[in-house]
Amino acid sequence: MSTTNGSLPKKDLLSTQNIRRAIIIVGALLLVVVAAFSAYYYWDRFLPRGDLSPIEMAIEEAQQAVKENPQDPDLRLDLARIYYENRMYEEALEQAGQVLNAFPDNNDALLIVGLSNIRLDQPAEAIPPLEKFIELRKDHSTARADVVLEMVYYFVGESYMKLGQSAEAVPPLEAALEITPTDADALYQLGLAKQSLGDPEAALTYYHKAVRLVPDFTEVYEGMVECYTALNMPAHVEYAKGMKAFGTRDYELAKNHLLKAVEDLPDFAPALLGLGLTYEKLGELETAAEIIQRALDLNPHDFATRQALGRVQASLDALRLQEQSQ
Repeated sequence: MSTTNGSLPKKDLLSTQNIRRAIIIVGALLLVVVAAFSAYYYWDRFLPRGDLSPIEMAIEEAQQAVKENPQDPDLRLDLARIYYENRMYEEALEQAGQVLNAFPDNNDALLIVGLSNIRLDQPAEAIPPLEKFIELRKDHSTARADVVLEMVYYFVGESYMKLGQSAEAVPPLEAALEITPTDADALYQLGLAKQSLGDPEAALTYYHKAVRLVPDFTEVYEGMVECYTALNMPAHVEYAKGMKAFGTRDYELAKNHLLKAVEDLPDFAPALLGLGLTYEKLGELETAAEIIQRALDLNPHDFATRQALGRVQASLDALRLQEQSQ
C-alpha cells in the first residue's frame, strides 16, 4: 500500500508499553480503536465475507481521507496510528514525520515518531522526539501519575542503554520509577546501568526489586551472577544461577544450585523461597511447604512467600482429600 504525501501549513497545534506497555501504547493511540471499529462494523454488515478485512478497510479509508485533505494533521495522524497498530512502522514514521515538519510540538506526532523508531530498533533516532515529548509533558499537574509519560521515560532510558550510554540512561529510568515504582523492566534497566557504571551493589538493589515483582525474570538473574561474581560472593552466585535455571524451567539444575546456596546461606530467604518453588515444580510438595515456611519465618511480611506457601498447602490439602476419597 502506498503512503500519502503532501504539505502541511506551519502553525501551533494543541493535541494530546510487555503487555502492560502495549496496553498503555494502545491507550495513547486510542483513535485507532475508533477507526478500526467503524471499518469492522461496515465490513461485517454490508460486505460479503472474503472481501477486504477490517484492517485493510481502515487503512484504505484513512489513506483516502489524507489524499482528499492532505493539509489536515489529524487525518494524517489517524493514518499514522493505524499504520503503527498494524506494525507498519516505516509508514507510521513517514506520516507522523509529515505532521512534525509542520507542527514540531505536536505530542501525538512526537510519540508516534519516537515509538516507531523504537520498533524499528533505531534508538538514536527515537531519543530526540521522545525527549521533546517529555519536555512538553513533564510539568503538567498530572505528570506524577502519567503512565504514558512513564512509558516514554522508560523507552528513552532503554534507548540510551542500547547505545551504550549508561550514565545518560539513569535519569529517565529513575523518572520512570518515580511514576511507577513497580515497573520491573525499568528496575532491570536501571540495574544494568548501575552495573555498567561499576556499581554492582547498587545494581543488585534494583535487580532484587525486579525479581520480587517477576520471580522468573531470567535476564535479571544473569545480571546478578555477574554482580555477585564481581563482589566475590560465591554462595550468592549459586543462588542467582539456580534462579536463572528456574526461569528456564531446568528444575533439576535449579535444585542443585539452590541447595548449595542454602547450605552456605541458611538465613537468606530468597534462596529458600527459590528452592521451595523448585521443589513445588518437581512435585515434591511436602518438602516445598517446609522450605517455603522457613523462608516465611525469616521474612514474615513477604507477599510472594505467603502466596507461594498458600498455593502449596492448597495443593497438599487437595491431594489428601483425594487420597481419603479413594
